[in-house]
Amino acid sequence: MAEVLITLGILGILIAMTLPALVQKYQEKVTINRLKKVYSTLSQLYVFVSEKDGTPAEWGYVYNEDGSLDRSGTIQNIFSKYLRKLQVCKDSYCQNPLYKLLNGTEDGNSSYRIGNSPLILEDGTLLRANMDDRYTFDCSIVRGTTNALKNVCFEIMVDVNARQNPSTYGRDVFVFYWTKYGIVPVGSVEETSGVMPFSTCSRSGSGYGCAAWVLAFENMDYLHCDGLSWNGKKSCK
Repeated sequence: MAEVLITLGILGILIAMTLPALVQKYQEKVTINRLKKVYSTLSQLYVFVSEKDGTPAEWGYVYNEDGSLDRSGTIQNIFSKYLRKLQVCKDSYCQNPLYKLLNGTEDGNSSYRIGNSPLILEDGTLLRANMDDRYTFDCSIVRGTTNALKNVCFEIMVDVNARQNPSTYGRDVFVFYWTKYGIVPVGSVEETSGVMPFSTCSRSGSGYGCAAWVLAFENMDYLHCDGLSWNGKKSCK
């Protein structure tokens, strides 16, 4: 009996040590699959919008009561044509979002998103397809060396862990570019300005440029070890 109890005790210790890691890996796998799904959704949306409505410069614009251009309203108006059961989120989470960087600090650049209600996809994923003063509908922003990255229109923030504050870049919030030539995940190796490849996707960084890494290598190992790079080590193993 004593030997059985000792064995059970050892097994209990091993389970207690390994279970948190297994749960974390499972959660990361869920996040990766959700990100892949929304990337596919955005890519399909891009095709429909491009074929029917053209580039952002050709979209029918929405204006505020004071006559100024309602950028987020314009984007919402276009997206609602093609995304099933698309809703506008107006609850407390959406109106007062809290964004954190991967290094644990609050996102000091998130203030412009306050009040810009995100869109809710059918599966509950949140999209903040809003523009700040850096972006224009003529898609003239240059972020890298490819044709797409030389013609960036605006950013789309994706929150795959909907309505759970705080939202953290690189954990549950990822960013894509809407360009003249397709949807591009932020942080790709071809990106040369704005978000430098992988410099922001580390435990000490902002996490802003992790979408490209997750989709390319299907892991979130940047959460667990340093020294990863596009041209070198791609996992903690």
